[in-house]
Amino acid sequence: MLKFRLMPGRKLVAALLTTTLLLTGAGRAAAQAKKVEEPLADKVRDAIDRGILFLKKAQSDRGNKTWNWENNELSLAFQGGFTTLTMLALLTAGVDPKDPVIQRSVDYLRSLRSTSTYVIALQTMALAELKDPRDLDLMQENVKKLLAYRVRVNGKLDGWSYGNNSLSQGDGSNTQYAMLGLYAAKKAGVTIEPKVWDEIKEFYEQAQRQEGVDQGFWTYYTREKGHDNRQTMTPAGISGLIIAGEQLDVSKQDFDPKTGIAKNCGVYDESEAIARGLRWMSVNGHFSFRSGMHSFYNIYGLERVGRLSGQRFIGDHDWYREGCEILVGQNPMFVDFAQRPDGSWGSPSGGVDGSKVLSTSFALLFLSKGRTPILISKLAFNARNGDENSWNNKRSDSRHLVEYSSRELFKNIPLAWQTFDCRKTNLPDKEVFDQELSALVQSPILYITGHKKPELTDKQIEILKRYIEEGGFVFGHACCGSKEFTNGFHELMAKIYPDSPLMPLRADHPVWTAHKVVKPNYFDPPLEGIERGCKTIVMFSPAPLAGYWEESKYDPANAAEAKNAVGLERGNMAYQLAGNIIAYATGLEAPQPRLTRKKILDVKDDKVIPRDSLQIGQLRHDGDWQPAPQAMRQLAAYLRDSAKLDISLRKDEVRMNSDAIFDHRFLYMHGRKKFTYDDEELRNVRGALTTGGVLFADACCGKKEFDTAFREFIAKVFPNERLQRISTEDFLFSESLNGAKIESVRCRTEKPDGSPNAEFETMPPFLEGIKINGRWVVIYSKYDIGCALEKHKSSACMGHDFDSALKIASAALLYSLKR
Repeated sequence: MLKFRLMPGRKLVAALLTTTLLLTGAGRAAAQAKKVEEPLADKVRDAIDRGILFLKKAQSDRGNKTWNWENNELSLAFQGGFTTLTMLALLTAGVDPKDPVIQRSVDYLRSLRSTSTYVIALQTMALAELKDPRDLDLMQENVKKLLAYRVRVNGKLDGWSYGNNSLSQGDGSNTQYAMLGLYAAKKAGVTIEPKVWDEIKEFYEQAQRQEGVDQGFWTYYTREKGHDNRQTMTPAGISGLIIAGEQLDVSKQDFDPKTGIAKNCGVYDESEAIARGLRWMSVNGHFSFRSGMHSFYNIYGLERVGRLSGQRFIGDHDWYREGCEILVGQNPMFVDFAQRPDGSWGSPSGGVDGSKVLSTSFALLFLSKGRTPILISKLAFNARNGDENSWNNKRSDSRHLVEYSSRELFKNIPLAWQTFDCRKTNLPDKEVFDQELSALVQSPILYITGHKKPELTDKQIEILKRYIEEGGFVFGHACCGSKEFTNGFHELMAKIYPDSPLMPLRADHPVWTAHKVVKPNYFDPPLEGIERGCKTIVMFSPAPLAGYWEESKYDPANAAEAKNAVGLERGNMAYQLAGNIIAYATGLEAPQPRLTRKKILDVKDDKVIPRDSLQIGQLRHDGDWQPAPQAMRQLAAYLRDSAKLDISLRKDEVRMNSDAIFDHRFLYMHGRKKFTYDDEELRNVRGALTTGGVLFADACCGKKEFDTAFREFIAKVFPNERLQRISTEDFLFSESLNGAKIESVRCRTEKPDGSPNAEFETMPPFLEGIKINGRWVVIYSKYDIGCALEKHKSSACMGHDFDSALKIASAALLYSLKR
């Protein structure tokens, strides 16, 4: 008897089992399930495209081939201000420097020799985005100007004013943009002495209001409290302190490069000033997207605070999501902020907001920079004795690792990090839990570090476990080699995986060569890990590494001399090992833009298998038969949700010599090692497949040992048949079966030497099969499907990405239901 029990009234499953016509309807249902309201990430991408198009159309020819965006009616931005801001916005939004619109105005951009602080700073920022080494001299010239324009009072920096007037009073807005110009120049390669950043840090610390209950804000003028534009100036002050702190090379932590341990770990001069500013912004009424006639200017400032601080929330505000909802028109309280039909933004309030070009540029900067993909989330947690900050003793480690990864692993794709603080909510119900989990899985790596034992609630532990099940990777690190954190992290992982303790990684583990070659025993104690199925899903370093990341102790140019400099060699190796871990964890696939939320499926075991549900059977053999134990559960959950199939999430373990093999229309087989079988098992499998069953199989991570064994096995099951390539025009890949034709997949294949390629390639689906009486009874992929369904891909795994694996496995299961 087949395990397809039909409930009265459940016509879809009945139809699937009786007619091909309604089977194709299930495929269409799966496709239509994806045609729900556009997610916010898609709306943001569309808004960016439309904003870019508006700015391109707004470019004007001023004669003599002088193209720009200048508006002589508005003098707030000064001559060149419109063009420099617009060029910055277009380049930041992803417009190619070779684009004709950019090329038409690049000569004008380079010709500017302004005396305006705003224009000089914005020109420098735009030139930095062009990434043309020919512009370094001009950026160096601009840096000299900006430094000459500093306003001083009693010998101390009082910020910047509108231009070259040493008698002017410094203001927070000009100061903010001067600092951003200097920051862009420094990142582009212009030399700026550390004392410049030191005095900027001192300026912001002294300018911050610290008296009274309402403390922590900045005003527009630093010496006169009458002009109090706190809403825009407080984000400027916080960002200024963060940037200045990043640029200062002198450490306060007394780091020992030989041991990797810092005596004053967690000590930062500017930390309290930044914390005061963020606390002020967190008070009800202080955080707002509205700011009079400068609201779009303000939006860009809020983005900077969130991105540079790594905070997903400012107070109770999910700043990027809320800002995006406002700008794409999803917030009815901000209809005046919504993008207009022509792709522009602007406000009838006048001033800067009244200019479509300026407002659209600020909106594009917010949307484009804020959507930068999150590579690493750093977990905020309470530690032993109520310590709330032990998790962040190394404040810049994540940022430096992301910068290194962007440069060395991901071809300079902009990447970001963020703090994930699950203490912000008590996760009261499933909806909130799934929202937080969906936000967390946007980043492929969760970084947990500290000095003290982490104390997490049951709900917080549950979200960690679900994050891993959704394909996430946890990297733990004992800051300064803390024994207390090491013991605490071991206890935490034991609560999640009681049967899989952290163990030292084997010497042939692919992590040692995923990016650079690092000796397994270089750091002592060595890396530990937890393996589940196809992949190591948790790695932990009990050895102190983060000090090297924090101090940015990486200098590949001096690698040859590293043998004579122990600290430099260890710093280089610490970065390379981190690169290996990140390459292994991500499979060298960059994360998706922020807000690309993944749907969280219900993958809990059925308490009772419904009588009329479909149940997948997985063949058990003696060669490591389920390296991806959750693969079929993921497939079943997807088809239950998208195609509305009555399907059990609990697979049935089926031995090849068991009569139970005849109970299943769809059988799955997976493995990475050689397996054996006898004549009775061969006859049983042959009988099941020739009486209605379909066997879907794949080689775990493309392992040759399983591939060879499976081909020999199938040749003995069907001695008169041979595996043949399934045509891409076959019904298996058709629109009528799947709702959309499967024309291409993304797959990591092998190099000529048999090792995996570094990147996925887009290719036609490659499946092989055995056809009996006009029907595929065996569908086989020599490239991995199962591990991809578990979302645990690694750079050492030859096989499909998750979406492609879903498409192929779903097609195979739907095909098995065809009469």
